[in-house]
Amino acid sequence: MANENLGPAERIINTVLAFSDHMVHNRPGMVAPDPTSVTGVRWTYTKYKPENGVKVAYRQDKGPIKRIKGKLVPTTIPVRIGTVDENNVIHSDTGVRLGIYRSAGIFTEVAVWMYRQIAEVYKLDDTFVAKWASYAFVQEHKDLKVALAAFMLVQSRKGDPIKGDNGKTEFYDLDFRDVGEAMLLSNIKTPPTPLKPEGEEIHLDAKHLLRIWYFLKLPEIAQINRELGFSASARKPQLGRWERAVSKWLNYREQNPKLLKGLIKSGQRTDVMQLAEFSGYKPTTPTFFNFLRWKQNQAEDGRRQLSIGAEVSAAVTWEDLTEEQICQKVSSEKPSYKVIGTLVPAKIGITPAIMAAAIQAGCLSDRDLVIATTTIEDLGLMKHPDTKAKWEAAMKKQTDMRAANIAKRVQTKETKEALQTAAETALKAQVEEVVGGLRVYFMVDKSGSMEGAIEAAKDAIKKCLPAFPLDQLHVSVFSTEAREVEIRFASAAGVENAFKGVNAGGGTDYGEGVRVLQNHKPKP
Repeated sequence: MANENLGPAERIINTVLAFSDHMVHNRPGMVAPDPTSVTGVRWTYTKYKPENGVKVAYRQDKGPIKRIKGKLVPTTIPVRIGTVDENNVIHSDTGVRLGIYRSAGIFTEVAVWMYRQIAEVYKLDDTFVAKWASYAFVQEHKDLKVALAAFMLVQSRKGDPIKGDNGKTEFYDLDFRDVGEAMLLSNIKTPPTPLKPEGEEIHLDAKHLLRIWYFLKLPEIAQINRELGFSASARKPQLGRWERAVSKWLNYREQNPKLLKGLIKSGQRTDVMQLAEFSGYKPTTPTFFNFLRWKQNQAEDGRRQLSIGAEVSAAVTWEDLTEEQICQKVSSEKPSYKVIGTLVPAKIGITPAIMAAAIQAGCLSDRDLVIATTTIEDLGLMKHPDTKAKWEAAMKKQTDMRAANIAKRVQTKETKEALQTAAETALKAQVEEVVGGLRVYFMVDKSGSMEGAIEAAKDAIKKCLPAFPLDQLHVSVFSTEAREVEIRFASAAGVENAFKGVNAGGGTDYGEGVRVLQNHKPKP
């Protein structure tokens, strides 16, 4: 009932803060019920293998780092949990239903949850969603950008003519699908800042455009679009402006071969090919196919006109290389980390030696180093002085809160604390100029019905507190009475310490939460 009373701004905050799981998993897993999650389910890394004609499911728990043939290698511990039936349902060996086996790809439950949050805001204020999408485009949350771009491409305000009583067009409605197109087509260069002297390029790349297509093709998302009146078809999913926007995106890159080469070099060649196929893009010259090494065969209806039967150059491959040869390639050619990930054979994988060579060769940007923290830790490379020095240098340059989310997935206390410190430092730097003369007040309802809200409030305050000087930030907790909570240390640990002993109970008097802070007057 409380959720039904949320306004559009509150729903946006709820969407940003309430869920941090990935919308896409690149490994297979089990999706099982979880009443503590806002989506109602949780994902666990799980694989199966045939044994005596039966698919046996194994949960892949993180194992210790082992030294094999002189090299540190991360391991997983397969834990048998049951079997997978013909409907991909996983049952325990005693017959209890555990969950659903899911191949790598979009985590449907997360995608649907996010899309429904956007839909609820749209119902309350459609213009608000357009502004939310515009704002989100320059932020870090890629999954949220994909969901918002997908929604804006298909929502129903698309510049339709508005007719008067005489049947003539008087004006045209707002076209919010333009916002979705702009999210796919824009490449924004942010202005320089002290933290980012060269600014930053913000855009959606080929894999994200492709992800929007898969997102909109999900039956659950297509059904939401029908419920909202965005689609009249009971069979086909609504794609809105996706095909048109992607065709523009591809044409621009065909006309600017340097951009097309860059996509191929970054390992997005097959993504571009799928975009062209799914959008029905028609290249203007054979060069497009040549760059992509995409051999063309004539269609049954004979409609194709370019590069039919033409030979293309062979793809670059490392399939026949040894680990040592791959390390030499990495050191001499210095490909990006994304390219390394696409070229390393699955039978070898990213080994400690390959990762170390990539780091030393500068193949990983500062952001790549932070994102790869868990991999670097699992490979045992945090123990290597040179690697650790580069990682620590990258941490000091962080300008967003990504490190805080990564901290939840690392093993060692030292790495976790370094990531949290980097996130707090980044947040302080981001808002130092903005908060200037502001005084900030947090009032936390601790009445009897708010048990879960206290934990949620603590999490929200942890994200905000490091940004503000302690003498400008004030916290109260209230029920029918209130008291000021003194935050002595601007850190996550400081928040936990300050809230010790605060438990839900009592009635609700909002005025008390305000009055107890009345001695801290707003600044000019």
